[in-house]
Amino acid sequence: MPLFVVTIFLSAVLLFLIQPMMAKVLLPHFGGGAAVWAACMLFFQAMLLAGYSYAHALSSYGSMKQQRRVHALLIIVSLGWLLANRLGAVVPAVGDFPLGSILAWLVISVGLPFLVVSATGPLLQRWFAERFPLRSPYRLYALSNLGSLGGLLSYPFIVEPWLTLSQQTLLWTLGFVLLSACLLLLIATQLPVARKSAAEPTMSPAIGAESGSAGSEAASGRLWFYWLALSACGVVLLLAVTQQLTQNVPPVPFLWVVPLALYLLSYIVVFNRDRWYQRSIWLYLFSIGVLMALILMHFGRLFDLYSQLILYLMVLFSGCMVCHGELARLKPKAQQLTQFYLAMASGGVLGGLLVNVVAPVLLHDFYEFPLVLTAILLLAVLPWRKQLSLWRQGLWLAGVVSFVVSAVSLQWLFSQHDVHQQRNFYGSLSVRDMPIAGHMQRQLIDGTTSHGAQYLAAEKRQTALSYYREGTGVAIALQHFVAGEAERSIEQLHQRHYGMVGLGAGTLAVYGRPGDRIVFYELNPAVIETADRYFSYLSDSAADIEVLPGDARRVLQQQWEQSGSQKFDVLVLDAFTSDAIPQHLLTREAFELYWQHMMPDGILAVHVSNNYLDLTSVVRNHAKAMGLESFFIHTVPDDNNLAATDWILLTKNHRFMRQIVLFQATSNWPTELDPTIHWTDDFSNLLRVLK
Repeated sequence: MPLFVVTIFLSAVLLFLIQPMMAKVLLPHFGGGAAVWAACMLFFQAMLLAGYSYAHALSSYGSMKQQRRVHALLIIVSLGWLLANRLGAVVPAVGDFPLGSILAWLVISVGLPFLVVSATGPLLQRWFAERFPLRSPYRLYALSNLGSLGGLLSYPFIVEPWLTLSQQTLLWTLGFVLLSACLLLLIATQLPVARKSAAEPTMSPAIGAESGSAGSEAASGRLWFYWLALSACGVVLLLAVTQQLTQNVPPVPFLWVVPLALYLLSYIVVFNRDRWYQRSIWLYLFSIGVLMALILMHFGRLFDLYSQLILYLMVLFSGCMVCHGELARLKPKAQQLTQFYLAMASGGVLGGLLVNVVAPVLLHDFYEFPLVLTAILLLAVLPWRKQLSLWRQGLWLAGVVSFVVSAVSLQWLFSQHDVHQQRNFYGSLSVRDMPIAGHMQRQLIDGTTSHGAQYLAAEKRQTALSYYREGTGVAIALQHFVAGEAERSIEQLHQRHYGMVGLGAGTLAVYGRPGDRIVFYELNPAVIETADRYFSYLSDSAADIEVLPGDARRVLQQQWEQSGSQKFDVLVLDAFTSDAIPQHLLTREAFELYWQHMMPDGILAVHVSNNYLDLTSVVRNHAKAMGLESFFIHTVPDDNNLAATDWILLTKNHRFMRQIVLFQATSNWPTELDPTIHWTDDFSNLLRVLK
């Protein structure tokens, strides 16, 4: 008995400890977007399905002797595979299909070991039922989820703040070695004495049954559909809430882990004690959450980070309690346990596919959030409608209809000025024409934040707006750059070479003069297409413009290896997605690469405007380590530009630093310097820089 408990708990810890860890390994190679986490979730859901399928097939069709041999062989092969490949050591290739590249790399890196870990839970519960036929294996399922919760919560609070990525992967490898030893010991000592429980006839209740356990006959048909649909809705809700949270906040593991922890907690609650799930209570709580969701979807930026976090998590937890509580009501006898888990795993994969593959193709915004809320309401009520009075049926259906009508109306209200909407792996873009201060402006909205604007009137189209207007830090760097003591050719003295990490609407092209060369680095192909089609900054610029697709850091590294330094006079770092930042662009190694591509008297301009993060200590510490002076420039909003703007300029160019315009624009630092904040490729902690 203790060996079963230890093994299943350890497997659950490893199962969910590896998810945020591998996602963080992947982030720098795929632009640092929240979609990386959703893609990893799809992989892990698919591997859970593979593991559950393997466990179901092995326990259903193999004798106990065959099960022992086959699983022992898989454990040994997986252990050898893991030790030979060194977890996460190989850099993933980034192709034209990022989702496929992520999935392929994960399969090669952790596919076999994760298959063993994912199969451990259902397989050990089935073996436990045969070894101890008078005890319920579902208590082990609750214990498994408790271990998963522990693994998840340990990552942002213990593992990430104290261990580098290389140390984290080593820790997980050692954990898998220990798990392999426990499994082999269990196979050798416990399974030889396991015995089949006496055959026990079971009857399958109708879908409308209040309680009891479902049997094998009911598992084909309506019950299978509800198992699948409820599981899928829980996963879609989890991913949709995580998307909403990380549109404006970086996809930091903390914001992956907390929603997933609540998702698991709902499983622990409903499967540990039947009475802990009261359908009427949780349905009403979820109904309140649905109303909050309507407010958050359209007015979320009016709330601070912590208020948004609490409200979104309330919606998530109440919705998961409904989905998983109904699953617990329909759980079968132990003989059909692996079939039940197989259906739930299939629902998880279905939910991941809907969010990662179907939604980006069919939906041009994150509409899966209101859609899954509607689906949960219908799934939770319609199967049990015969037990409700007529007026209560009508009330629930009227509530669902009211929610749908309100969601559609608010979406129309907020999108009536949109002239273009587009969604892909990297997020959601919209182009919106808005009257501001008596002038029509065209804005590029990335997530929920404007990332560039342009006047529609022809005579004003070359006026820089938003974060890039005259008087901002970046404008001062581009307009008032003067060559310092660095040796330059005659051509270099009269022409400027600018690099821009992040394209947006292409606003910064207005600062180009005849003979200048400006290179934009842009990860998202939809941004390149939108800037070229709906804005004229690039085509109207007097400078020679080049737009290079791909992650800026990877492209700059390739340029350094192939042709050496680009010798930029000014390099601008402005690669945010909404308020989220790609962390890999703000590490020590990244800043060293930037400076390799600059003239010795060049200026590095870093955009640090952010509603939720204070990045000033990160940048200042890099500047100090590289021997650069740093200047903080805060620009207040005006009538035509509704956003305050913060830039940091890094340079050692004394001629530039002595200019009066820089002296007048420089502001006091918003916070004291924290000398302990040092971000590297191997270690960063976003919790330290939350405002």
